[in-house]
Amino acid sequence: MRVLISEKIHPSGIDILKNAGHEVITLSQRDQGELEEKIKGADALLVRIMNVTDKMMAEAPNLKIVSKHGVGMDNIDMNAAKDRGIAVTCTLTANSQSVAEHTWTMIMALARNLILSADMYKTIGFAAKANCPLGAEIYGKTLGIIGCGRIGKRVAAIGINAYNMKVLVYDPYITKEDLPEGAELIDDKDNIFQESDFITIHCPANKETYHMVGEREFGIMRPVARFINNARGPIVDETALVKALEEKKIWAAGMDVTEQEPYPADGPLLHMSNVILTPHFGGSSVESATRVSTIAAQNIVDYFNGVECEGRLI
Repeated sequence: MRVLISEKIHPSGIDILKNAGHEVITLSQRDQGELEEKIKGADALLVRIMNVTDKMMAEAPNLKIVSKHGVGMDNIDMNAAKDRGIAVTCTLTANSQSVAEHTWTMIMALARNLILSADMYKTIGFAAKANCPLGAEIYGKTLGIIGCGRIGKRVAAIGINAYNMKVLVYDPYITKEDLPEGAELIDDKDNIFQESDFITIHCPANKETYHMVGEREFGIMRPVARFINNARGPIVDETALVKALEEKKIWAAGMDVTEQEPYPADGPLLHMSNVILTPHFGGSSVESATRVSTIAAQNIVDYFNGVECEGRLI
């Protein structure tokens, strides 16, 4: 089969496809127009975050499966795929640990003003010690989690077991039995924003969660609160976030995702001393990249071999 890979993946996945006898086609660059052209002759598509539209699927008569490299499905027209009988799979468990660890990297860095103090040391020398705002300890503080699936559960467990934190969870799709021991399920998400020292987002992007966090939520947060979004950019109203940071309604923010990706070079979040902005990098570890690539490729191999695929959604 002709398998089109839209973006760079770990070589382990390419090896799996080639060893199974499939022809692997790649793009010369990350270009939506080239993807739209090359998909027309593909039997399978392995995609990361580039858009897969109804029009593209309509113009790809041989396309049988779209294998998502990751778990966020907001870049794939799922209804169109279902209507056209195209299978869709994802890599459910492959990057959960890496994203959870990236979240904790941000929490710790924001708590101790790590980036700010390091930058000040470069510019004003050892005077940074006396001039950088004091950081905060994490131990015993309150952690608020919006969305407690595979990633949220890992983040919660680390907070409880490593830092003796009070962990509050808002997720209307789970019960308290689904939580890690020691976490508390909250019915009103306002309580998360009002009570937490650290707030982290781990829910999908959809119509229900679009701009779930905006001016109102930032307005009821504590001035010392650190806000982290390693889920999807559209969940957060970035204009409201920038305003909250500028007006010091919250202490700092860590963002691995933005509403527009790549984020504009002149965008305000890139130039704020109380923001850590990373390029959708949360799942980018050697271990995670290998797992995601391997599973995404194996799903294509399994599909054409008539074997049940991991994370099949359609």
